[in-house]
Parts: sequence; C-alpha cells; structure tokens
Amino acid sequence: MTDVKRPVLQVQPRYEFREEWDVLASSEGLTYEALDFSMPPALIESGLFEEYLDWYSSCGRTTSVHGFFMDVNPACSDPGIRDLSKERCRKSCETAVACGAKNVVFHSSCFPFLRGIYLDVWTSRCTDFYLELAETYDLNIYIENSPDVDPGPIKALMKRVNDKRIGVCLDLGHAHYSRVPVREWFEELGEWIGYLHLSDNMGSYDDHLLLGEGSIDWEEADRLWRELDRDTVITLEVGGFVASGYAVKFLKKNGYFGQSNGE
Repeated sequence: MTDVKRPVLQVQPRYEFREEWDVLASSEGLTYEALDFSMPPALIESGLFEEYLDWYSSCGRTTSVHGFFMDVNPACSDPGIRDLSKERCRKSCETAVACGAKNVVFHSSCFPFLRGIYLDVWTSRCTDFYLELAETYDLNIYIENSPDVDPGPIKALMKRVNDKRIGVCLDLGHAHYSRVPVREWFEELGEWIGYLHLSDNMGSYDDHLLLGEGSIDWEEADRLWRELDRDTVITLEVGGFVASGYAVKFLKKNGYFGQSNGE
C-alpha cells in the first residue's frame, strides 16, 4: 500500500443519542455529517428544529450536512415540484451555514432510465442551480449517486458544471448494487470525487450493513480510493454509534482509507 494522508472520518449522529455520539467522536477523532436535517418539515413541525440546530452548531464537530433527499428533484419538469425542491435545498444550505459546515450532499435525483433530451434538461437545470447554491452560500456541493444505475448522468453534470466547488459524493453502497462495477464509478468520476459514503450490502439493496458484513470488496475499494491521490471527505453510513464504532475498528484493523491503529 502506498502512503496516504489519513483523512478524518465523519459519522451521522442522531440528536437523541448525542451524548453517546460525542463519546465516540471524542475517542476516535470523528466529525459529523448532520443527517437529522434531511427531512426538515417533520423536524420543524415537531418544534425541535432550533434545539437540534443549537447542538449541531455548538458541538464543534459539524463539517457537513446531508441535504433533503426524499422526493426532491430541483430539475423536475413540474414547476411546482421543482420550486418546492429548490426551496428545500436552499433550506439545507442555510442550515449548513448556521451549523458552521462547509459541505452539503444532495442526491442526484436523476431518473436513471431516461437519457436524450431528459438528461440534457436535467444537466442544464442542475448546473444552474448548484452553481447558484455554491455562490450564494459559499459551500461545497457534492452530488451523490442516487438513484443512479451508472455514472453517465453525474459525469455529464460535472463536465458541464466545471467548478471546483461542486463535486461527486460516491456512495460505495449505491455503486455496489448499480449496473456497473465499483471500479467503473471510480474510473468515470475519479477526477471529481471529493467525498465518499461507506456502508456495505449484498449487491441488491441499500442495506447499510456493517463494513465487511456485505459483499463489497473493501481491499479493491481502498486501492481505488488511494489511486485518486487526493484528500476526500469520508462518512460512515452504518447506523448507530455502536455500529459506527465497529466500522472505525474495521478500517483501522485493515488499514483501509488511510486509517491505522497508530502502531
């Protein structure tokens, strides 16, 4: 293995168990990708939004926010849905700024089985919108491969955007159950990958299993990541704080993604 800089790992804490998450983060040097704000309407209606925001903004660990992703499509052909989706995405960015985060992750939301004019329009609308978000909020915007079945649409978007503030969040779990090998995702999107989501599955569904409990070839994934030869943000998406603790140990034991036991 070639020597690489050890990246700081991120986890996705849950506010309800914030004390346990803080213990894990402190002991392992982890930072936070806030997932709790990915469905703000429900959180706002609960009356707890400000309470959550206060914790994420004051804990000193929030570096990223996972944006809205359920039923959100800022390039939708229906202008009502498109406008509402943009409103949701702007709220995610406002939340990131309030938390002191610099990164926001959005799902691509590109319908995977249409190309041609559909893809051209999607690419154009997303380019304009994500450039607007990056400029308005001074954030890095990362587009995650979901529900993509191959790298084509995101590659088309990256080539059109051509802006360093907008990159790719490669979710290895999503890539594993797509139509092409994980290797091809790195080959096609490598120059734009600045962010990774790590979880495992058996190649059919987004199971978010513990690392090593699915069928992802983690040795190959680590090698492909090293070939990028650049700093990347890496988030563990394996569930609760116990599972995340096991995932950190798995990476350290195997020396994957720049992690080690310090020996």
